[in-house]
Amino acid sequence: MEVRLDIKGEELLERVIRKPVFLQELEKLTAKVLEEELEEKHDIKSIEVSLTFVEPDEMLELNEQYRGIDEPTDVLSFPLWEEEDGRFLLPSKDWDEVALGDIVICPRVVIDFARASEKEPEEEIVLIYIHGLLHLLGYDHTTEEQEAIMWKKQEEYQNYIKGGR
Repeated sequence: MEVRLDIKGEELLERVIRKPVFLQELEKLTAKVLEEELEEKHDIKSIEVSLTFVEPDEMLELNEQYRGIDEPTDVLSFPLWEEEDGRFLLPSKDWDEVALGDIVICPRVVIDFARASEKEPEEEIVLIYIHGLLHLLGYDHTTEEQEAIMWKKQEEYQNYIKGGR
């Protein structure tokens, strides 16, 4: 399966993470997660994820518009294949190319969270990116059981990228 990560606003990320290969690592991580989560279920030849980095004021607007919360957040996900009841459902198996959805990240908010929890900025960006990607795949954390599954997957994929560094 070919995985494309369409990235916008990377200059905002580059202000806080000066590691030239970081976005390449996110692309590899995306491929790993999607292959693990979709390979057996679908015969998709090409899948695309949109990743946009924004400033806090834009994130505040999005968070207020879509969640009714009047403050910026670290990550928002906009899945394209979510049913009204929140279930994940990809299109027919005969689709060769699929756009999975959009992930929006605010690097400044993420960096603030990283500092508060004494983590490296790269580590926190990876965590919330995985979080957003799992939301695109239908994972949620509204119940304790869902949260336990999602957190376990986040840790598994974080360990993957840590091992690759």
